[in-house]
Amino acid sequence: MPEMTLNKKPNKVFFIVAFAIMLSIAFFQCYKTTHDLQYAFDVDFDRDVSFAQSLMDGHYGQDPSYKGEFLWYNPMVFTIEAAVSKLTSLPPSAVAAQAGAFLNLLSPLVFLLMAVCFFGSEVALAALFAFLFVRADMVNGGTTYGYSPWLYPFCFAQFAFYMNIIFCYKAFSSQKYFWFVLLGIGIGISFLAHAAPTILIILILVSMQVKKMIGTIKQNHIQYLKKYFFQGAVVFGFFVLAAMPLLYYVAGKYHLRVVNKDPMEYTEGMFYMSRFGEMVKKNLSVALVVSILGFIWFYKKFHQPVIRSIILNWLVIAVIMYVYTTVQAFLGGERYNIHLPGTVPSFHYYYYIKVAQFVFFGFGFVFLFRLLWGWLGKAAFAKQQSNPFQSIFLAGLLVLLTLVVYPSYQKRPDFTVMRNLSVARQKNNGKIEAYHFIMQHIPEDKVILCERKDSISFFPVMATARKMVSTEATFSNPYIDFYERENDRESMLSYLQTGIPGSARKLFDKYEVDYVLISTKRLNNYKFLQLIPQDTIFHNAGFAIFKVNK
Repeated sequence: MPEMTLNKKPNKVFFIVAFAIMLSIAFFQCYKTTHDLQYAFDVDFDRDVSFAQSLMDGHYGQDPSYKGEFLWYNPMVFTIEAAVSKLTSLPPSAVAAQAGAFLNLLSPLVFLLMAVCFFGSEVALAALFAFLFVRADMVNGGTTYGYSPWLYPFCFAQFAFYMNIIFCYKAFSSQKYFWFVLLGIGIGISFLAHAAPTILIILILVSMQVKKMIGTIKQNHIQYLKKYFFQGAVVFGFFVLAAMPLLYYVAGKYHLRVVNKDPMEYTEGMFYMSRFGEMVKKNLSVALVVSILGFIWFYKKFHQPVIRSIILNWLVIAVIMYVYTTVQAFLGGERYNIHLPGTVPSFHYYYYIKVAQFVFFGFGFVFLFRLLWGWLGKAAFAKQQSNPFQSIFLAGLLVLLTLVVYPSYQKRPDFTVMRNLSVARQKNNGKIEAYHFIMQHIPEDKVILCERKDSISFFPVMATARKMVSTEATFSNPYIDFYERENDRESMLSYLQTGIPGSARKLFDKYEVDYVLISTKRLNNYKFLQLIPQDTIFHNAGFAIFKVNK
């Protein structure tokens, strides 16, 4: 492959303008998608809103769905949602729907900072173009890789990964403890945002540090091992301090003992092992070819040792974790029922494989541009590797490509289909009325028995932060036996429908059930409601709510 030198000092003005244009176009599209929504389409947002609402009610550290249980989910996003809700007087449901365009902008900004620091403005601008505009298939819910209008925690948490990549470089290149302290704090912040980027950066750090230790032993410089162990201890200590708002509960209260493995074994769409061929087919594109060229150039020509090690570890570890979690989900299904130690669903790691692809796309694009520039060679300045016109044309070309792809970009499902689903949700008057009634008339510490069908346990109930007997397995506290609670819920509902089993009557006391919420269209099925003393306190075309008189 021909030589390509990285021009780290191009005409900055043109690149700053190009950066601003690309980010502004992406932000405009994201803002346009969500700016007027009151409710977001996916149940993930109901979970986040429940934690935000619980926090606003003064109950940080509690499981908003299960009475007497503790915090189990990463608190950063819902804490920000609660703070924004307090500051703006918007309900947390509206904040969850609208704030993604603003808060998720942090990820492309930190990604850009990382790329500029490591590779220079030219590669960074091309990588940012891929990060924002290269077509990608949908992952969880309806969002995509890079910058999304939807405030999923895994979308927002990207910024912490890129921030920690920078801290990792500074720590290993300078060997100053200040940067190891920041790295430890950064990993703790990442843990408060989401598990996937935290696990990846920890594994990158361990891989690099172990390699250094092995090299030290081979060179018989044993005296340095103490220093390397101490560096690791510094990172771990400050990680624990920064992550304590969550570690206190999952480690201190639950001792990290996972009972419900469904959340970490969840998979969907092309991420099933049986659909591997479909996943490969969906990834075949011109952008992938450019990225492969960029990877080859990076592997052969990029020799900065620390950056090289970080980026290659990023790619390899993300692939390994994706494969492992894919196999884990496959074995954990009903067919085999073999449960391996788990982390998070596989698509979270796939997400970071794709972002690594965007980095290599930057190298591949600049390589091809330089190749074309030299081939044209019609003007004398075109033969100069670092002349200012080359950088100007590169920046201009990427802005032009942004404008060319924008018509198709704005038709992405996360801008169209997912917005339409959100609009449809806020037109569901039955659920909306029930949601507001629960918020206004049922205290936050009360338990509601509700059906599983039609996602009632998500919305209207879960989003209110009122307690339930059980919710869905993939959104249930992983440190609690979901299936015990679910069987008890089904027993209680069966008791209200058929009068059996009689033992279910005691379960109302066990779970301190205060209210029963039933879909109106199935109300006739509940022929034995009279077995529990109750009053009808709410009834509309969609739902009926009964207060249990104890």
